[in-house]
Amino acid sequence: MMSPVPGPVERVKPGTLAVGPRERFAWEGTRGVHTLELGALDLRSFVELPGAIGLVGDGRPDPKGDWWSAYLVGERPAPVAEPASDRPLRAVDLFCGTGGLALGVAQLAAELGVRMVTEMVADSDAEAVAVYAANHDTRLRCIKSVSSLLDYRVRGRSADAGFVYPPEIVDPGLAEAVGGVDVVMAGPPCQGHSNLNNRTRRSDRRNTYYLTVPAFAVAASARMAIIENVPEVEHDDRQVVEVAQRLFEAAGYGVVRGTLRADAMGWPQTRRRSFLVARRDAAPIPLDVVAEALADAGPRTLEWAIGDLTDREDCGIMDVASEMSPENRERVDWLFDNGEYDLPNAWRPECHRDGTTYGSVYGRMWPDKPAPTITTGFMTPGRGRYVHPTRRRTLTPREAARIQGFPDTYRFVADPRHPPSRAKLAKWIGDAVPMPLGYGAALSALGPGLDATGGSGSSGGTDSDTHLDN
Repeated sequence: MMSPVPGPVERVKPGTLAVGPRERFAWEGTRGVHTLELGALDLRSFVELPGAIGLVGDGRPDPKGDWWSAYLVGERPAPVAEPASDRPLRAVDLFCGTGGLALGVAQLAAELGVRMVTEMVADSDAEAVAVYAANHDTRLRCIKSVSSLLDYRVRGRSADAGFVYPPEIVDPGLAEAVGGVDVVMAGPPCQGHSNLNNRTRRSDRRNTYYLTVPAFAVAASARMAIIENVPEVEHDDRQVVEVAQRLFEAAGYGVVRGTLRADAMGWPQTRRRSFLVARRDAAPIPLDVVAEALADAGPRTLEWAIGDLTDREDCGIMDVASEMSPENRERVDWLFDNGEYDLPNAWRPECHRDGTTYGSVYGRMWPDKPAPTITTGFMTPGRGRYVHPTRRRTLTPREAARIQGFPDTYRFVADPRHPPSRAKLAKWIGDAVPMPLGYGAALSALGPGLDATGGSGSSGGTDSDTHLDN
């Protein structure tokens, strides 16, 4: 079961557990303390522990797990020392979804004592943007395609790529609101790169949306940019990652690229994401250095992540599993009646028998291992290993959100009068970036130091009820 759980915290003697070469977690009374030295950052922050001190699976003390547990139940970190400035970290979030990538960036900002303010979010999904704004300090919402916000044109490929003319944000008011932002975050559509897209994955036209991010960052004179996607983006026929890197470099940004693994950081999910990080006033910290700094001895388990949610009473749409077809109920019953975690071929539909590359479908999750990659199909047994380890059902949205790094306090129902469909929840949660991965990318961008992110200090001047619609 996830630790800590609600209840009193026993005062313990200060103790520290080394996690990576530059990262430490410790208990100091009722506080969990995080220390991290990376680049110019010398971070020391704390969080109040709302429950009992926990252990990892082999019986070792687990202060890092306790820190994450506090985060998952809604505790917010704060710096041990007073921050030198109260200037916010000004951000833009493109293809924002419900704000998964922003969680990691905001988490690091909070540890540094900096409030992240999202000057503008853009996504064509109005309901997702409403969820984002319900959870993050957001000033301007653009409910439209990101490409429609820009005037730009790219010529050439790879090392020969460049902008035909300087990119421009077409709306003067928007250009003024986002001018000189600290960081542009973006998660361009990844379906065109996914290995589940057998038909067009290397040549899907959606892959070029990746290039809107350097165009926007250059047009807004942003100091930093973080782009996330599936690792397969590196194999795109149009070489969008190489082109994006060249566009950034030609505009004076230092660029690093790489893949971060959630389980390598100790998170209970085997998820990988590709990141490109660009910074204009200093070189970002290489992502392999970030990965080394945040490395853990092993991932936590699924039981650690969701064990306390197993028999949670119906608290709304987030805590109810999907109804299964009679055929799928029989398949799940077979797994439990026989104590198995993999369904034999005889019980599978013909399309999922011998020769398929999707052998985990209809599988039962292991409680003592990390979860597999959570996708938009987590509510359906036939789309992955998503049968609950101890209950005859699939994951609930709340359980999947926990595994994806969303705290329980995250509001996926922005308007209780109009709750989202289950299909929307599955997409929002399955497409998200786990918080530790966004946190790692933010370390790469902010690692050279916050003092270099100064600039105008403008807060944009628009409020959270402002929209730019189609």
